[in-house]
Amino acid sequence: MKVEFTLEEVQVMLDAVLAPMGELKALSRSDKAALRRWRQDAMRGSSPDMQLLTQKINVELLQTQDNLEKQPIAKPDWV
Repeated sequence: MKVEFTLEEVQVMLDAVLAPMGELKALSRSDKAALRRWRQDAMRGSSPDMQLLTQKINVELLQTQDNLEKQPIAKPDWV
C-alpha cells in the first residue's frame, strides 16, 4: 500500500510543529520574527521549498514502508 502526503497535509504538519516554537519564551523577538517570516515567505502554498519538503517527506515515508515490508515477522525467542 502506498501512502503519500499532499502539499496541504505537509503544510498542516509544518504548522503543527512550528506554531508552538513561535510561542517559546526562550526565543528572542528577532528569532520569533525570523521564524514567522520564513513560514510566511518560503513555506507557503506551492513554493519550491514547500514542494521540496513534501517530496522529501514522501520519499522518506516510502523508504520506511519498504523497510518494514522487507523485515520478516520475528518470533519472540521465549515462545
